[in-house]
Amino acid sequence: MPSKAQAPKKNAADEKSTIHGDVNHSNIIIGDNSSLSISTPKEQQPEKLPAEALSPIVGSESAGSKLIPFLCYAKENSIGVREFRERLRAENWVDPWFDEEDILPGQKWEESVTEAVHNSHAVMIFLSSIAVRMDGFFHKELKLALDAAAEKPDGTIFIIPIRLDNCDVPRRLLPYQYVDYFGDVAHKDHVYSSLISALKSRARNLGIQL
Repeated sequence: MPSKAQAPKKNAADEKSTIHGDVNHSNIIIGDNSSLSISTPKEQQPEKLPAEALSPIVGSESAGSKLIPFLCYAKENSIGVREFRERLRAENWVDPWFDEEDILPGQKWEESVTEAVHNSHAVMIFLSSIAVRMDGFFHKELKLALDAAAEKPDGTIFIIPIRLDNCDVPRRLLPYQYVDYFGDVAHKDHVYSSLISALKSRARNLGIQL
């Protein structure tokens, strides 16, 4: 009779090799009863960005260490505005932009002013009878300031009109609260304090440390 076909012998290692558990985290029992653990590597966590990198930037503004107000004035009022600038500079968180000091020899004057207005954090507009009546670059600076203000969110303190005498306020500035920086010393000090409060509000809005 034909002999029965014998089943192929199983290799000892085949009989004893067993996988227990999930294939991603498993123990393999091999021939000599020793085990080999296999686990898949953990997924790498994405690197966290510092909080500063996640801070939103509003418009084209970048808040540095100091608030930069642009000083807009007529040349006839430069002496009084220079004195006001020095008073602002005494505040260690304010760095006012003043054309007579901040435009370098050889720079194009009109381009420098345009860039300064758009890079400033506020525009302080000094009004006087001469400034509002006479032709001059003051009116162009005023238009630049109003155009820049139109790009700011509602409620932003950006345009700050300051009367140096009892002059008419241009119609374009009537929507903005103005102050009278003339008269006796006590009154001017009070007005200066209110101006500093407005600038502090703007600085806090930009995250500038006071």
